[in-house]
Amino acid sequence: MLASMSWQLKARLAVGLITMVLLLTHVIADPVARLVVTLAVYVLVAYPVLISACKDLFIRHRMSEQFLMAVATFGALGLQDYPEALAVMVFYLIGDAFEEYASQRSHNEIASLVKLKPSKVRVINPDGTETIKKPRQVKIGDRIRVLAGESVGLDGTLVEGSASIDMSALNGESEPALFTAGQEIPSGVINMGSVIELIVTKDSKNSSITRLLNLIEDAAANKSRPEALITRFAVYYTPIVVGCAVLLALVPLVLPNEDFANWITRALVFLVVSCPCALVLSVPLSFFGGLGAISKTGVMVKGSVHIESLSKLKAMAFDKTGTITKGRFSVIEETLFNQPDANVAAVPVAKDAVTSEQRLDLLGKLAALEAKTTHPIGVAIVNYCTEQCVPTLEATEVTEITGYGIEGQINGHHVMVGKGRLLTEKLGMELPAATSDLVGTEVYVVEDHKLLGRVLLADEIKDTARSMFDELQRLGIKTYMITGDKDRVAADIASRCNISAYYAEQLPSDKLSTFQKIKSNNGVTGYVGDGINDAPTLAASDVGVAMGQFGSASAVEAADVVVMNDDLTKIPTAIELAKRTFDLAKQNMILVIGVKVLILALGALGYANIWLAILGDVGLCVIAVLNAMRPLYWVKTKSLTVKDVSITPAKAEA
Repeated sequence: MLASMSWQLKARLAVGLITMVLLLTHVIADPVARLVVTLAVYVLVAYPVLISACKDLFIRHRMSEQFLMAVATFGALGLQDYPEALAVMVFYLIGDAFEEYASQRSHNEIASLVKLKPSKVRVINPDGTETIKKPRQVKIGDRIRVLAGESVGLDGTLVEGSASIDMSALNGESEPALFTAGQEIPSGVINMGSVIELIVTKDSKNSSITRLLNLIEDAAANKSRPEALITRFAVYYTPIVVGCAVLLALVPLVLPNEDFANWITRALVFLVVSCPCALVLSVPLSFFGGLGAISKTGVMVKGSVHIESLSKLKAMAFDKTGTITKGRFSVIEETLFNQPDANVAAVPVAKDAVTSEQRLDLLGKLAALEAKTTHPIGVAIVNYCTEQCVPTLEATEVTEITGYGIEGQINGHHVMVGKGRLLTEKLGMELPAATSDLVGTEVYVVEDHKLLGRVLLADEIKDTARSMFDELQRLGIKTYMITGDKDRVAADIASRCNISAYYAEQLPSDKLSTFQKIKSNNGVTGYVGDGINDAPTLAASDVGVAMGQFGSASAVEAADVVVMNDDLTKIPTAIELAKRTFDLAKQNMILVIGVKVLILALGALGYANIWLAILGDVGLCVIAVLNAMRPLYWVKTKSLTVKDVSITPAKAEA
C-alpha cells in the first residue's frame, strides 16, 4: 500500500504522527508552543479534508464525512485536546489511503483488460508487404499477421496450420487453447506460438475485446440497490448526526450541574465515531470486488445491480439452439421410401436394399434446393452432401414455401423439400412411421408429389450443458427450456440435460409470453439466450444472460450478464460468486452499523473517549475494507462440486 501513496502524503502523515507523539509525551510542554505547533501541523495534514468539506458544504450544499471530521477536530482544538485533534485527521487520512489502495486493486482486476486491445494491427497487402494500421481502419476480409507474444487485435479465422492461444483474458482458463486452420480466433487473446495469419471476420467496433470493454464501462455505470441506498443514506445521515452532536453539547443547559467540557467531549466522540466512511466505502467495494472475481471466470456482469439479482434467482429459462445446443446440425440418418403412387402410403426401403445410385439421387436433389438457403439446417445438409461426394445437381425456379420448406425444378421434375408439416398440411399426405429410435429434425424430399426419402438431423448438445443444469439444481434454481422445436426433440434434450420442465413448439412471438408466465410462477427469474429473437426476453428478464462468443450483438446488448466463451458451467459459478458477494456486503453493513451503534451509545453515556471513537471509525473502516477485498482472491481457490441429480423433465403447458 505504501508504494501507491504519494511522497507528499507520506511526508504529511509522518509529520502528523511525530507531532502527535511529541504532544502526548509532553516533549513540547509550553502551552503557546503546543498551540502554534499543533495549528501548523494540523493545517499541513488536514488541508485537503478541510477544502473538501468546504466544497461540499458551500457548493454542493451537503454535509459529508469530511465535514464531520472537520467539526470534530475543531471541537478538540477548542478543548485543547491537541493530540486528539491531530489523531482524528491523521488516522482518517490513513483510512482514506487504505480505501484508495483497495479500490485501485479492485479496479485493476477489471481495467487491466484494456491493455489487451492493441493500438495497431499488421495488415498483409496483396503484394505480401506489411502495413501497420489502427484496428478501426481494418476491414472485414483483410488478412492480418500476429507475431508470437502479441495480442490479437481483431477477430479472424486462422488461415493455415495451428495456433496456441492464451484465452485467460476472455474465459478465465489458464491453459492455452489450440486452434486449427478455419477456426475463428477472438480478439483480445494472446498468440503463444509462432507467427499466425488471420482473415478478419469482425470489424473493430464489433470485435470480442471491444464488446468486453463496453461491458466494463456499463458495469461501472450501474449500482446495486444496497450500494445506491448507502450513497443516499450518507447525504441525510450527516446532518442528523451533527444535530444530535449539538444536542449532546447543549445538555448542560437543561441539566445545570453538568460540565460543558464533558458533554462537548461526548459530542466530539459522537461526531468521530458516527463518520459513515466505513459504510460508504465497504459496501461499494464489496460489489466491485465481486465484479472483479466474476470477470476472472470469463463472465461479465453489467453492474453490481445484477449481482444482487443473480444472488436471488429462483428459476432460469433457456433457449435451445445455440444456447443448450451447439447450433450446428449434422445428418444422423438417411431413409428412402417406396411410393409408386401419390395416393399410396410411403413404405421405407430396407437399408440393405438401397442402391448407391438411389441414395446419391436423393441427397443430390436435397442439396440442390438446400444450397439456395442460408438456414442452419440447409447449410448442414449441403456440408454433409459435400463430405459424401454427392454429384452436384442444378435447381431452377427455386421458391420458398413460407412456413413449410422450399421447392424448385430439377431435371424436369418438381421437387419439394421441408419438414413434416409440408406433407401433412400442404400435400395432404401421411407421415411415414419412424424407422429408428433416433430423435431429431426430419427433412423430407418429395418429387412430383411422391415421397422419395427423408434425412434426420440432430443438433449436438454442448459438452457443458448437463454439468450446468446439475449445478443449478444443486443451487436450488428451477430450470426451464423454451424452444420452437417439436415436442419429441425437446423432451429428449430435457431428459438428457436434466431440465426441470420445457415448453416446445413455441413460435418466436410466444417466447416472451411464455417466459412471463414462468416468471410470475417463480419470482426472480433469469433467461439465457444467444439469438436476435431472444433479445426481447433477455430485456424482460430479471437477469438476462447472453452467449458472448457466438451470440448476436442484439442479444449481448440486451443482456445483463455475458458469458464470454459460451461455457455454460460459468453461469452457476457466477451465481454462486454473486451470492457470496451479496452476503459479504450485508456482513459489512451489519458489522459497521452494529459496532458504531455500540460506541455511539457508550460515548453518549460518557464511557467512550475520543481514542475509542478513532478506533471505532478508522479501525472499523480498515477491517470492513479488508473484508470487502476478499472477492479478489475467491476465484483462485474456487472449486465447485457437481452432484449427479436425476429428475424427470415435465412438459409445461403453453
